[in-house]
Amino acid sequence: STEVWIILNGYFPSLASPLMDAIMDTLNQVGEGFRSLQGSPPELYKAYALKFLDSYSYFSFSIIFTLFLSHDLGFSDVQAGTLYGLWGALVTLYGLLVGALVDNLGVAKSLQLGFALSLLARACIVFTTSKAMILVHICLTLPLGNCLGIPVLTTGIRRYTNENARGFAF
Repeated sequence: STEVWIILNGYFPSLASPLMDAIMDTLNQVGEGFRSLQGSPPELYKAYALKFLDSYSYFSFSIIFTLFLSHDLGFSDVQAGTLYGLWGALVTLYGLLVGALVDNLGVAKSLQLGFALSLLARACIVFTTSKAMILVHICLTLPLGNCLGIPVLTTGIRRYTNENARGFAF
């Protein structure tokens, strides 16, 4: 802000100019990046919105997941941590296994399937008290839904950007 520049310029005049130059260069580069997205199809912005929402739900869930398992369902800390690690490993494994399915279904249908599975799994995890049902959703539906989310959105973003915007789009 202007106040920071005035303070720096008053107390550290030799630092103020290079710092402001670096800040302005960075802001110009970011502005050029956003300008490179002009003319992109509306699907790109929808993909960004979905990516934000899916990332938010994924990381919010991962933050509270072990606490939920141990405090609400009675798993030990070791069991909760093991299930957390298993869930993460299965997201990766299922992602490798369903690659051909994504290619055949396409981006839109894969996303619909992935978000439906994630919604089903999260709803069942929240509303059930059965450890067996929790394990089914932690080991099957939730990782399948997760692997059809962010990775598929990344493919969609690649398809909806041109060569000039691709570096900034990711």
